[in-house]
Amino acid sequence: MNTARSGDELRFDGRIAIVTGAGRGLGREHALALAARGASVVVNDVSAERARATTNEITARGGVAVADTNTVATPEGAAAIVGTSLDTFGGLHVVLNNAGRGGPTGPFESSSLDTMETIVRTHLMGTYLVCHAAWPVMQAQRYGRILNTASSAAIGNSGMAAYSMAKSGLLGLTRSLAIEGADHDIKVNALMPIGYTRAAALNPNPDTRAWMEQHFPAHLCTAAAVVLLHECAPASGDFFPTGAGRTALIGSITTPGWNGGPTTDAEGLLAHWDEVTDSAGAAWMRHSRDDLGFYTGDAAFPG
Repeated sequence: MNTARSGDELRFDGRIAIVTGAGRGLGREHALALAARGASVVVNDVSAERARATTNEITARGGVAVADTNTVATPEGAAAIVGTSLDTFGGLHVVLNNAGRGGPTGPFESSSLDTMETIVRTHLMGTYLVCHAAWPVMQAQRYGRILNTASSAAIGNSGMAAYSMAKSGLLGLTRSLAIEGADHDIKVNALMPIGYTRAAALNPNPDTRAWMEQHFPAHLCTAAAVVLLHECAPASGDFFPTGAGRTALIGSITTPGWNGGPTTDAEGLLAHWDEVTDSAGAAWMRHSRDDLGFYTGDAAFPG
């Protein structure tokens, strides 16, 4: 069993991990880090050449890994990835969902439906499908660690509507799975890595691209991944931007708002809009029901 105290090396000896999209970029760095710390790693990438390259790099360093080229984008492919872990190593403890195709696409009006479907199917649906395939294994053993690769683009940005939509969906998935997994010691978090990767290279702002290339190497995102995937993971259901040595917490808040009661009309609401948006007394939301705490007395429902 892996245990850790402050200052101890975080080890994954005896743990079996899947890293999707591990052929290059962030996924490769994560796979190398987990293997270096003792995990047996399923290196998943649809490119056989890239999957083999990362696998060979791990084994050359004395680690244990197997290449897997199944797609995350179909239920059959996701099940096969989990099957590779079970058949090769006899178990599964850690899933790092990193696979995705496409990033910023330019102005919304000129983006294609085909591109949107590709982005959503790999980034969002692919993560959902791999989690769905791994979930019964983790439930049965009453242990699991899952890290989904989101992005601060989930909050919204110009030139990346489809990408932002997909990454935002991952936040709801992450928190929902964390709630459902709590009784089984399954911890689920989302990483918002700021690393210079293929997706970052598509950023429409040249100044941003140059800044990221200079200051945000992909390997500086791995420390947060290691912490959140370890047995001692200090969080579940949270979203962590990380890059250039910094890790932080992004969350949702709800304001106390304004309640005009059952006689509220549009004009009255507009007159009190400053109260709707006043953040004084705001509360962090960990669950969709957390907003209900601001209702006092009997809430009025029709019928």
